[in-house]
Amino acid sequence: MNRVIACIDSSPCINALAEAAAWIAHKTGRELVLLQVLDYYPASYHLGEISGVIGFESNAMLLKELSELEQKQSELAISYSNNLLDHISAMIQEKYQITPSIIQEKGDFLEQSFNVLRENDFVVIGRLGERSAEKNKAMGSNVENFIRGSKCTVLTVGPNFKPPTRFIFAYEDSPTCKDLLQRVAKSDLLRQLQCHLLYVGDHPEILNQPSAFLRDAGLDVVVEYRYGDVAENILDYQNQHQIQLIVLGAFSHSKIHQFFLGSVTTTIFRNAAVPLLVVK
Repeated sequence: MNRVIACIDSSPCINALAEAAAWIAHKTGRELVLLQVLDYYPASYHLGEISGVIGFESNAMLLKELSELEQKQSELAISYSNNLLDHISAMIQEKYQITPSIIQEKGDFLEQSFNVLRENDFVVIGRLGERSAEKNKAMGSNVENFIRGSKCTVLTVGPNFKPPTRFIFAYEDSPTCKDLLQRVAKSDLLRQLQCHLLYVGDHPEILNQPSAFLRDAGLDVVVEYRYGDVAENILDYQNQHQIQLIVLGAFSHSKIHQFFLGSVTTTIFRNAAVPLLVVK
């Protein structure tokens, strides 16, 4: 069965993230999975930095105390995780009558997540992490690496989520976009939403074939041509029409799709107030 994976942590995005994942599961009939990775550092993490400058007897005593502290730390982390997962599960059950499955892992977030994910999963992740240092960033430190490393579709969500009825698909004549077109047409979620097919450039006829293809696939398509800066036009069109979702591809070298390699995506991530869907 296809799955929606909600990456659960204690970030400011947690409620919106859970809401988005539950909504997707409700719309698509996918299994909802709450994934929690405990990636805390044990108390002995920095021991190697000091072990060479203290005596053997002091070192042995310190190891014993750290071992006891780590045990307590581990117990508290698991207890906190369990409470958080119980709270999110109860909220989803009450609103959507969905009972989510739970996967709880320990270790590095990226490594453990990639071990769990499948190519046909739909992953929802908060745009901000749980650490206080990330509160003023456009995106959390793990988000870029997560999107780069995962092989499945990823939805990034900020502190607020409103179920979308429409999405923007910024299109250009490139192999990446043509592949993305196929995926949009087959998406169990996007097929249920109105597609605003947006082209920014000097050749508006480029949209003739993709718009016909999407309509033949059963999508409701609105075509829009614009000129000028790509990122500015995407954001302006989203704001002007109050569209609740932006869909983009990843990792080509074109001006629209140079994800995390150029200014277009950085501008969109920094300024978009709606969820961003990276389709793979």
